[in-house]
Amino acid sequence: MELILNGTYHDFILNKIQPLADCEGTLYLFEHQKTGAKLVWMQRKDTNKTFSITFKTTPSDDTGVFHMLEHSVLNGSRKYPVKEPFVELLKSSMQTFLNAFTAPDKTMYPVSSRNDKDFMNLMSVYMDAVFHPAIYTNPNIFYQEGWHYEIRDVKETTDI
Repeated sequence: MELILNGTYHDFILNKIQPLADCEGTLYLFEHQKTGAKLVWMQRKDTNKTFSITFKTTPSDDTGVFHMLEHSVLNGSRKYPVKEPFVELLKSSMQTFLNAFTAPDKTMYPVSSRNDKDFMNLMSVYMDAVFHPAIYTNPNIFYQEGWHYEIRDVKETTDI
């Protein structure tokens, strides 16, 4: 199927098509009509398939709440209610990359695999984790990530 500039695909409008000579591919930039969500797809001859869902998470303070949320969503979801689905994936998946990152202004959940079925499974786990995390039904997941001890007086620690 040939993609057409300004064409609509599953409610995403194709806004840009750009050849990328240095990686022998083509970049496609889409925007979802209803939500404004951006979708970037790079088509190239590579057996390694990569997916990432990324959220803008600009903090208003230095509490680390977005990093705590990153860890919290990695603790089960509606469709995958196990305690640590990502640890299980590391054991059983053929993934070539599996992780999550919190940067100063965004939180990313990237994954890749060379196996089509494994890749689709990994995307399913990631999407359910970020949109239906178990934190909604079990707030203790967030609380366990929020523990923070700070030593204010070295003398106090030696008395323990």
